[in-house]
Amino acid sequence: MDPVCNICGGTEFEPGPNGRLAPNGQPPRCANCESLERHRGLRRALELIPRETFALRRALQFAPESSLDDSWFESFERSKYGGENSIDLAEPIDRPDGSYDFISLSLVIEFVPDDRAAFDELLRIGSDELILHLTFTSGLREKYCRHTGEPVGEFGTYHDYGWDFDEWFGTAERGLSILVIDMPDPVTGDATHPFVFFFRRLEDAETFAGTFEASPDAKIRTYNRVPVAD
Repeated sequence: MDPVCNICGGTEFEPGPNGRLAPNGQPPRCANCESLERHRGLRRALELIPRETFALRRALQFAPESSLDDSWFESFERSKYGGENSIDLAEPIDRPDGSYDFISLSLVIEFVPDDRAAFDELLRIGSDELILHLTFTSGLREKYCRHTGEPVGEFGTYHDYGWDFDEWFGTAERGLSILVIDMPDPVTGDATHPFVFFFRRLEDAETFAGTFEASPDAKIRTYNRVPVAD
């Protein structure tokens, strides 16, 4: 059976950036919607979550990609850096406190020099029901984070996140539960980037964890469950 893009239904695929092919030789980029493995993997993961979890949430997506479906949410806002509705994470965000209940960033925060200040701003504009999704360029391949004062590497990042990212961002002190999963792309079968979710409500963390535990496709890499403070 020919592979089908789970975002647009496309059946034609082409090489990815710099002519890249998946390890199985499959060209990974959908010729129709231009999605890659991580886009389709995240879509596949979030489609498992009960719709009522998102239905009343106000969502904000940075670096607009095709992973999210705006119809899932009560409201949906996209920010394209340097383009339409540009929000610069290197600056204070011009939004009131508690404006959003779901915020998504893929391959964004590692390009911000003061990433911890940016993380503070994301939490500030997030509500008491915030679910924050991050996908890191590094793919969490190392144990420890590395940080530089100048952009380095192929993509010009300031931060190469490792598995101690929770300590770097001080998530336990902030009362955030963390869930990290792998979800294979339905086209190539590859799980190229772990997806990281931060939760202010333990109830939401348990919903996500229970859903992924019940899925034969999702693999939970880390689940740090932080009880709600009395």
